[in-house]
Amino acid sequence: MSAKLASIVTVLTLVGCAEELPPESRVVLEIAGRPVTLGEFDRFIRMSVQQESQELLFDQFVEEQLLLRAADDAGIRADPRIVAQRMAALRSVPDAEASGTSSAPVEIRTSDDAVAENLEKQVRIERLVSAEALAAVEIEERDIADYYESHREDFVRPETVDVSQILVETEELAQELRKTILARKTSFEDVAREHSQGPEASRGGNLGAFARGELPPSFDAEVFALAPGAISQVVSTDFGFHLFRVNSRTEEKPLSLDEVREAVRVELLREKSEQAMKRYVAELEKRYHLTVHHQHLSFAVARSDESAKFESAGEVMEKSR
Repeated sequence: MSAKLASIVTVLTLVGCAEELPPESRVVLEIAGRPVTLGEFDRFIRMSVQQESQELLFDQFVEEQLLLRAADDAGIRADPRIVAQRMAALRSVPDAEASGTSSAPVEIRTSDDAVAENLEKQVRIERLVSAEALAAVEIEERDIADYYESHREDFVRPETVDVSQILVETEELAQELRKTILARKTSFEDVAREHSQGPEASRGGNLGAFARGELPPSFDAEVFALAPGAISQVVSTDFGFHLFRVNSRTEEKPLSLDEVREAVRVELLREKSEQAMKRYVAELEKRYHLTVHHQHLSFAVARSDESAKFESAGEVMEKSR
């Protein structure tokens, strides 16, 4: 048997043995020598509300385990009252799929103990992150001013039009109603209330205010070409035949720093917090010896560590061709 073939057989044997182990015995991760099993990762997946690939979920799982280890070392515990409050809030959220007015609690597909354990982890991580990762994050006035100056093109109130419509089934009726309105025999609002089949008919046909691109393309071009008070030509769509009137127009206007200060503060806080978290997790990866046991996973992991030398059987077979 050649050395390459022997290597392939050895890896296949190791992988086969690993697959026979129960999840609670298959170590997929070690953090400073502390083993973390496939069973724990499976529970993490079940508690996750995100529809992500296993690869992305595993990265999130590794990050959570690093943060929990740091919380352990810092002696951070979760306040049982906060966990209980969040548990009660979770149980009281209305189920949107039940009915529009139902107050039935959301179905939680795991046990109360599992949910409480997950909430406890979240609270501990939040306390850790607040104390160690985000404590130094500050947004100063000059940061806000600098951001505003460099993003002025983003801080513009767009041109908008306030629009009303009349929707009917036939083009003949739409043309007749248009002539009636233009002849000032009756108002646009009264015609809309009497003849329009749109849901806004009871409001005299008023649709509200829209910026460019917020209306369907067939409406957008027609509406923004109208002067305030003007009535459109008949517009045909799959819904029927429309008449539009522009009630008022608001021109595009640059927003001042005072008008956007809070929005800029929130954006800068988000950006700086994300950067601080990335730095903190990177520090934790250096602080704790992190080992990923790829041979116990059914997917590839991008993280680089000592266990990277273990290749999946498929990878070995591919390289041997």
